[in-house]
Amino acid sequence: MENLNRTQPNYAIGIVRIMLGIMFLMTGLMKLFLSDYAAAWSIQLKEANIPFYTFNYWFVPIFEVVLGIVLLVGHYSRIAAAMILPIMFVAVYVHLTVSHPGAFPSQPQAPIMPVIVIIMALLVMVKGGGKWSRDAKMAV
Repeated sequence: MENLNRTQPNYAIGIVRIMLGIMFLMTGLMKLFLSDYAAAWSIQLKEANIPFYTFNYWFVPIFEVVLGIVLLVGHYSRIAAAMILPIMFVAVYVHLTVSHPGAFPSQPQAPIMPVIVIIMALLVMVKGGGKWSRDAKMAV
């Protein structure tokens, strides 16, 4: 387990981790509390034929909030980043299969953001939590 939270106090990786945390926290909260985003989320699930609609409608945004908080704190950042990957692979699939005009209110139809997030998550998986992370504080 020590290898999972091993990191160096790298500023760039710390910024990437914090950005990921903010993105996931905001995305999850928007799906839960903003009606336009909740409606878009519902369209995405239905149009992409994602199974277990009700479960995914609630679980994924709550899980995104939890991942966002974990990444902001920077505790076991590598594990949190690894958990992002399946979500983002499904997001790429959704972007490629859903053509409903209301499905993506604040991003392009092309899977640009999911691919960027995958790259950011891979960086955190390889490098760790970076500067300002609980992982870095535990290493001292």
